Amino acid sequence: MLQKLRIRNLAVIQDLEVDFQPGLNVLTGETGAGKSILMDSLRFLGGERFDKTLIRTGENRVTIEGHFRFDRPLPPLMEFFEDEEDRREIILRRELYEDERQRVFINNEPFKLPFLRQLAPYLYSLYGQHDQRNLASGISQRELLDLPQEHLSLLADLDGASRSVWEAEAALKRVEEREKERGRREEYLRYVIAEFEGLDFREENYRVLQEKKKVFQNSETIVRNLQESLNLIQEGEPSLLELLGPVEKNLAHLAPFKKEWEELGEELATFRHQLEDAASRLSLSLGEIDYTPEELEETEESLARLEKLYRKYGGEAEMGKRLGEAVEEMKSLESLEFDREESLQRRREGERRWTELAERLTSLRLKRASYLEEHIVGELQELGMKSPLFKVQMTAVEPFSPTGAEEAEFLFSSNAGETPRPLSKVASGGELSRIMLALKLLSQEEASRTFIFDEIDSGVGGGTAERVGEKLLRLAKDHQILCITHFPQVAAFGDHHFRVEKEERGGRTFSTVRSLAEDERVAEIARLMAGTAVSESLSQGARELIERARNRL
Repeated sequence: MLQKLRIRNLAVIQDLEVDFQPGLNVLTGETGAGKSILMDSLRFLGGERFDKTLIRTGENRVTIEGHFRFDRPLPPLMEFFEDEEDRREIILRRELYEDERQRVFINNEPFKLPFLRQLAPYLYSLYGQHDQRNLASGISQRELLDLPQEHLSLLADLDGASRSVWEAEAALKRVEEREKERGRREEYLRYVIAEFEGLDFREENYRVLQEKKKVFQNSETIVRNLQESLNLIQEGEPSLLELLGPVEKNLAHLAPFKKEWEELGEELATFRHQLEDAASRLSLSLGEIDYTPEELEETEESLARLEKLYRKYGGEAEMGKRLGEAVEEMKSLESLEFDREESLQRRREGERRWTELAERLTSLRLKRASYLEEHIVGELQELGMKSPLFKVQMTAVEPFSPTGAEEAEFLFSSNAGETPRPLSKVASGGELSRIMLALKLLSQEEASRTFIFDEIDSGVGGGTAERVGEKLLRLAKDHQILCITHFPQVAAFGDHHFRVEKEERGGRTFSTVRSLAEDERVAEIARLMAGTAVSESLSQGARELIERARNRL
C-alpha cells in the first residue's frame, strides 16, 4: 500500500506531501490544477523516463519519495535486506538533477535505476489514458491472460527452458564454425606447440645456458687458471697448505703464553679449512669443464631458440601463457565431437522441457480464456454496455519462445450481431477504460495490491460513471485504489477524497493536495456536478449522491 507520497520541485509543485489511505482514494480538481503531475510523479517513482524541463524553475533537482507498507516481504528485496521488516516497509526515493544525473534510494540505500523498474510492478499498477491504449497491444493482452500465479511460475520456468535451447543452439553453431576451420587451426597450433617442445624456457635456465656457453667458449683459459690456482693451494712444491704448516706449529708453541697468539692460531686453522674447501671446489670445477663440441652446439642452439621466443612472445610468463592456451585449444579441438553431442543433448533436453511446460501453460490459458469470456461480458453489461461480445483468440508462435506456444489477442464487439474484432481496431477510449476495469475486477492475482486509475472513466456517460464508481469501490475492498476523476458519480464512492488545487503567491504558481472533510467533500462533488457556482440545491444533490453511493454496497 502507498502510504505517503512526497513531491519536491516538480513543475508547479514546490513541496507536497500526501497521506493516502486503504480503500478508494479519489482525487479531483479543476483542469490544470496539477492532477497529471501527480501521475507523472508516480510514473517517475516507478522508473519511467522523465523530462528534466519539469524541474521547477529556479531549482536544480526534483525529488519524489514514496512510503509503502506491504503484508509480506517483497521478493526482489530478499538479497539486499536481511531484516524482513526492511522488505515490507519501504521508503523509495528517486532524484533527478538538471545535469540529468539520477539517484535511487530504497530505505536510504543506493540502487541502480534498472532495479527500480524491476521492483515497480510490486509497488503499484498504474492505468491512465496511455495505459488503456496499451491494453490494445498483444503483449499487454497476453500478460493480462497470464496474471494468475500458476501461469507466472510456468512462464519463469519456460524462460529458463528457452534460454537452455538458445544457449545450446548457440554452442552448436560455435562447434560447427570451429569444425570448418579445424584443420587449419590444428596445423597452426601444432606449430606453436613445436616451438616450445623440449625447451626449458624459464628465465633461470636461460641464465644457466648463457653461463654454460661462456664457460665452453673460454674453456682453455678457465682450465689453465683453475689448475694454477689448485697447484698454488694444494699441489705445488711448496703449496700454500704446506707453507702454512710451520706457522701453525710456531703459534701452537706460543699459545700458552698469550691469549692473542692462541686466537691467531685458531684463525689460521680456520684459514686452512677454507683453503682445503677451495681446493676441493677447484678440483670439481676442473672436472666439469670436460665437454664435447656437440654439447657446445646443443647449448648454443637452445640459447638461440630461447632468444627468438623471448623476442616473439616477450618473456617467460607470456611464453607459458601462450603454450598453455595452445595446448588447451588443441584439446578443445580434439573434443569437438564430444562438444557437438553434448550441445545436441542439451538442446534436445531443453526442447523437451519447453514443450512440456508450454503444453501445461496452453491448457491453463485455455481455461483462463474461457473464464474471461464467460465473466467479462457480465461485468461490461453492468458498466453500461448492452450487448458486448468478448473473445480471446490465441495464435501459435515460433517454438521455444520464453512466453509459450501462443500469443493472445482480445476480440471485442459492443454491438449485437457484429463479429468480434481486434480490440485495437474497434474499441473507443471509454470502452477500453471499462474493459480495463472489468479485467481488474476479474484478476485478483496481481503482485501489486495498489491500483492507480487516471480518469479511467473518461468517455463514459453519467449513469455508466456511477457503475464505474461502484466497481472501483468493489475492487477497493481488497486493494488500495487511487482514482483521478472528473465525474461526481465516481467521486461519491470514495472512502477518502482529495482535492488538487492551484494558487498564485508572490508571482509564482503552487499546486497542493488537500484531504477534504465531509462538508468540503459535498461542496467539491457539487462543483463537479455543476461546473459553476454551487447552489444549495446542488449541495443537496451532492449529499444524496454520496448517500446513494454509501448504500450501494
